[in-house]
Amino acid sequence: VVSKKQWYQRRVRGMDENVWLPKHRKCLKEEAGETAELKKIRGYIMTLLNRMVPENFKCLTDQILQLNIDNIEKMELLVDITFKKAISEPLYTQTYAKFSQIAQTVKFPEEQHVKDSPFTKMLLNRCQKEFFRERSEEDRLSKRMEELLIKSITEKSNQIEELLYQRSKLKKKMLGNINFIGELYNLGMVSSDTIICQFIKHLLDKKEQGKMVDDDIECLATLFSTVGLKLEKECDNDEQRKAFEESFVAFKDLGSNSNYTNRIRFMIQDVVELRENNWVPRRVEAKPQRIEDIHREHAREEQEKKMEAALATKN
Repeated sequence: VVSKKQWYQRRVRGMDENVWLPKHRKCLKEEAGETAELKKIRGYIMTLLNRMVPENFKCLTDQILQLNIDNIEKMELLVDITFKKAISEPLYTQTYAKFSQIAQTVKFPEEQHVKDSPFTKMLLNRCQKEFFRERSEEDRLSKRMEELLIKSITEKSNQIEELLYQRSKLKKKMLGNINFIGELYNLGMVSSDTIICQFIKHLLDKKEQGKMVDDDIECLATLFSTVGLKLEKECDNDEQRKAFEESFVAFKDLGSNSNYTNRIRFMIQDVVELRENNWVPRRVEAKPQRIEDIHREHAREEQEKKMEAALATKN
């Protein structure tokens, strides 16, 4: 039996694994088992990635690559930080994918002659492992939700609120991970067969009572939007083209199923229209820009306004 004082101490000190902790406390728990050298490298990498923008991308990337990553622990640390940043900051996912592409050059001293990159192998394994872990967690939360719906209203209200919060966090991770995988594919770090067979087909085959979960459909929409242009072009044999076409038709058919919400059906229609428009989006998505690009765009807009005003005065 745990006393009230012991219970309080465990929660305050973060000894209870199930207790909620703010991000900075979680980071402290992660760093608890690290050596002084690993803690120093973690802090250095985090600082540089936090400062990374298009203007200083090359400079900061070079600084990270100059670190002495000479063993598995340091490589795993670099992969872990890169992955977590990529899935939690969707606006910068493309930037972290480009960083990952360059980080492929990081190899252990005794493996400089080896073609395969340990960074790439570890990163892709992490993406794949998290992809399947997220699906298992999604199933667990769905079953838990079904169990709660059977209980009385007073008993389940707080638990449902906590469960919805967990599902919201999981959805953010799922979308971040699948988008990162798509960006890695666009840079040639993931094969077409892996995208079609391991990710697209797995999502399409995962059904509950004959119906796909909304979050999985949203992941499919995100993946098709990210990789569609390159994937369709690179299906260079009949088998790949057939697999891609079958997968996309199955995804498209979901849009005509009235069991799904209008939000999901419109989302599917957006992807279908995107393909019909040769994968060119009708509106430009917000992405990190260099300061000079922002100034140039602002100057162009100001020039257009002046021209419109001049034409209006003439008329």
